[in-house]
Amino acid sequence: MTPAEERDRTLVAGLPLVFGRRMALAHEALLRFAGECEPDRWPSVKSTIRFAAAHEVDAQVLAALVGIVSYRLSPKGKLIFADAQRAPELVRRTSPGRLPGKVLAAYGLYVAAATQAERARANLH
Repeated sequence: MTPAEERDRTLVAGLPLVFGRRMALAHEALLRFAGECEPDRWPSVKSTIRFAAAHEVDAQVLAALVGIVSYRLSPKGKLIFADAQRAPELVRRTSPGRLPGKVLAAYGLYVAAATQAERARANLH
């Protein structure tokens, strides 16, 4: 295993330690729900907000854990969501400076998990 692979595995395994058990459970429940009920088998903004409310966790952090970054245009402005799965070009245009620290950390964990999954897919072929 390369150092990068080891780092990514450690990050993903640390989700409950960094974000708490409740967030880890909400994340797992959301992914299971999406796999069964979402047309493209990936969490939507709407389902993420619903699961965050049901599990009493921060919706912006839960969204970032599944690749949906969010930020406000102004301090009291509308909350904007950008989905890395469905519209990656919007996420690439989002400045990391606009993201709250916890959202940025959660999105980093998503990127590590996505990288890990991509490596696993590449090894299958």
